Amino acid sequence: MKPSRFVVSIFAGAMLMSLIAGCAAPTATSTPVAAPPTATPQAEVQETPVSTEAPAATEEAPPEATKIAPEPATDDSPTWIADGVIAEGEYTDSADFGRIRLWWGHDGEYLYFAMEGDTQGWVSVGIEPTRAMKDADYFFGFVENGEAKLWDAFGMGTTGPTHPPDEEIGGANHILEFAGVETDSLTRFELKRLLDTGDIYDKALAPGNSYNIIVAIGNDDDYDGYHSLVRSGEMTLQP
Repeated sequence: MKPSRFVVSIFAGAMLMSLIAGCAAPTATSTPVAAPPTATPQAEVQETPVSTEAPAATEEAPPEATKIAPEPATDDSPTWIADGVIAEGEYTDSADFGRIRLWWGHDGEYLYFAMEGDTQGWVSVGIEPTRAMKDADYFFGFVENGEAKLWDAFGMGTTGPTHPPDEEIGGANHILEFAGVETDSLTRFELKRLLDTGDIYDKALAPGNSYNIIVAIGNDDDYDGYHSLVRSGEMTLQP
């Protein structure tokens, strides 16, 4: 007996449906994928942009260094100090003899005086000599082993070491304050005394007057040492 065409058709349809179902839903074999490692979050770094332009001006300027205005000049400034330093404005007058320099001033009562010489020996000034060294009222000083020594002296003769200290001839030392310094190139003194001490071995000085002076320096720290330079000139006190 021959198989029925209907049966063959059914069988063939079943086989076709099976193939279609297999294609629509295939069985997949999944390969496990490893999870990415957990990363520790990092703080975000923001770079500060560098500008080549000047910052914009603000309403309030940045603070500046404090500036101290100079003190206004007064009749009492600057104050004279016996420290061996010639401060600007400390003296009203000066004289330059080359290797010897002088400064002076007064306040109507006291003479303020400074003398400086290019020497490591002695420096001196004589006020109002009558002839050469004779009768001069002397300031004579040197610095020995770091100690400043200054004498109030008087010229007894025209030449030679004839200028004894006032104290040795009946007078007194009327230098009230002084300071002396010595460097590799000079010796300098500052001193203060009354314009008129009342001592016969001191010249009475008066504002507005001029006085002849002699200046000298020596090479050694020797009160009786010979001078290496001597000059003469004039000192005028301001009225």
